[in-house]
Amino acid sequence: MIYYGSGAEYDRNHWIPRMKEDYFDTHVPADDYGFSKYIMAKYAVHSKNIYNLRLFAVFGKYEDWQIRFISNACCKAMWDLPITIRQNRHFDYLYVDDLIKITEWFVENESKDRCYNVCTGSPFDLVTLAKKTLGVSNKKLDIKVAGKGLGKEYSGDNSSLLKEMDGYVFKDIIDCISELYHWYRVNKNKINRGSLLFDK
Repeated sequence: MIYYGSGAEYDRNHWIPRMKEDYFDTHVPADDYGFSKYIMAKYAVHSKNIYNLRLFAVFGKYEDWQIRFISNACCKAMWDLPITIRQNRHFDYLYVDDLIKITEWFVENESKDRCYNVCTGSPFDLVTLAKKTLGVSNKKLDIKVAGKGLGKEYSGDNSSLLKEMDGYVFKDIIDCISELYHWYRVNKNKINRGSLLFDK
C-alpha cells in the first residue's frame, strides 16, 4: 500500500528548512490535520507493507485554482490581475507529473525504507514563483505581498529518495509552470474571473 503523507507530520510550529526523515517524531503536531497525518505515518512506519511518500507542496492540473498558489497565479496572470501573496515564504513545490513517475517507481520496485520525503529539494519563495509565472505569461503585472518578512519554510531533504531511486531528474520548474499556464489558457472559459478578485 502506498500512502501519501505530508510535511505537516513534522508539526508546522517547528518546521525547519529541508527537514530529513529522521526529524519525524521530534514534535507531535498540534493541529488536527497534522496530527491525523502523524498518526497515519506512525502506523505506516510499523507496518510491513505500507509505504509513506511524504509530500510537501504538489501542484498541477485539476487542483483548486482559487486557493492553490501556482495555479492561482497562473489564472490571475491569464486574466491580467495582480498576483497576491499573504506572506512570502519558501515552498518545495513538486509538479504532479513528477509525483506520478515517482509513484510508478515505488509500485514497480521494492524500496529499502518505509518512508521517503518526496520533494525536489529545491524550494522557491513565492515572490520568485510569481515572477516566473509572469515570465511565462509574458505579462507585466503587479505582485502584492500583504505581510512583511518571510514565513516558515516548508521543504524537505530528498537525499534518501534520490539514493533509493539511483538519482531522479525533476522537471524544470519553468517548464512545469509554462505547461500549467497554457493549460489554463485552453480552459479559460472554466475560470471565473470574479472568483479571483477575492483571496481565500
